[in-house]
Amino acid sequence: MRWQLLVALVAAATWTAARGEVKDDFRGYKVYRLVPRTPQHVDFLNNLQSKLEEQVPVDEVEIWSDIGQLSPEAVGPVLIMVSPEHQAQMTKSFDAEKIPYEVTIADLNKAILEESRRSDVRSTSSGGISWTEYHDYPVILSFVDFLVRDYPSLVTKTVLGQTYEGRDIVLLKIGKPPADGKTKPAFWMDANIHAREWISSATLTYMTNKLVTEYATNQTIQGLVNQLDWYILPVVNPDGFAWTHNETKNRLWRTTRKVNPYSNCLGADPNRNYDHRWMVAGADQKPCSNTFAGPYPYSETENLVLTEAYLARQSQIKAMLSFHSYSQYWLTPFGDKTFPPDIAELKAVAHRAVNALTSQFGTKYKVGSPSEILGTHDWAKAKGLTKYSYTPELRDTGKHGFVLPPEQIIPSGIETWEAVKVIADQVIAEFGPTLD
Repeated sequence: MRWQLLVALVAAATWTAARGEVKDDFRGYKVYRLVPRTPQHVDFLNNLQSKLEEQVPVDEVEIWSDIGQLSPEAVGPVLIMVSPEHQAQMTKSFDAEKIPYEVTIADLNKAILEESRRSDVRSTSSGGISWTEYHDYPVILSFVDFLVRDYPSLVTKTVLGQTYEGRDIVLLKIGKPPADGKTKPAFWMDANIHAREWISSATLTYMTNKLVTEYATNQTIQGLVNQLDWYILPVVNPDGFAWTHNETKNRLWRTTRKVNPYSNCLGADPNRNYDHRWMVAGADQKPCSNTFAGPYPYSETENLVLTEAYLARQSQIKAMLSFHSYSQYWLTPFGDKTFPPDIAELKAVAHRAVNALTSQFGTKYKVGSPSEILGTHDWAKAKGLTKYSYTPELRDTGKHGFVLPPEQIIPSGIETWEAVKVIADQVIAEFGPTLD
């Protein structure tokens, strides 16, 4: 009985799904929140993940949670998106396995429309951006240009390269050059390497705006900008991000948009496309999988230009955060069940950062290394040699998942900024005032 119910999920992937479009705009889709309680529940979900990847298009049934983070010792809520035609069979299998579950999103299409709504009053400052709604890539680029234009003594922009579809990948530098001309420590932050995780770039642009526009009036920010250089890559994956903002396409697209040889399926997971232990943990070699690591390391332009920019500043960067969502984890290296020699120190700083975050609104985060998931922060620690390297998985823990209401952008920005300040203060105390 355990697996017979899953056989009924077999379906052929269509050309539309392979190209990243989705039928019916997710109308009638439900998102179920499961709470595995036993090792048997975890085994079931791990097996379900494997079977779904082999047999069902991701636009019909998809486990949103990273199953690689689950183990019998560390279980957590798991979200599963299910199209109408599979719902009866899926809930039957949940019941058969006696896994507690609930419907957390009753109609995914309605949730997406609510998340994507626009404010009645459009912002005319800050390049047209605001943090009461989510914005597409052209608005984020306009915001970047606004900062460069209006704060030229603080902000510079570098175009690192172009994506497969020809969009600029931009890096901001925020900082005041030391009077003695020496090199300051630096803090790197990036977001939206996974296209559908909108809260990541919204939170990062909120903090970027704070760093720049409050410099003249906020003594704390003056100290942080005077003593550190800040490198901000607001959207690592512009092509995928743009696809999620196309109303007729796929809000839940995750990967890049590059054409794959010998496959109708587009893109690769850029978070798994680095050369640090490529294909060792949490990655897939099937091009239609959301965790497809690419045909080879650095097959994706986005990874290549990020790596080149990072390594050019490697000796300066002492902390990095690669923002993701969702789950409220503060992930430490490494994602292959190994640990760097200074893991105790990394966790101690992470706990202080998370405590500062929680002090704002009571939002709880867990600190620890993911199981069987390698990503940007692992590469930055192993190859970039960055001491304080983390992946914050932002709000929430599963009520909304990737479709987080825009009302949560500002609270996310406020609380995350408190964590960032803790890590920045640690870098200044340990490596400042200059590296020369």
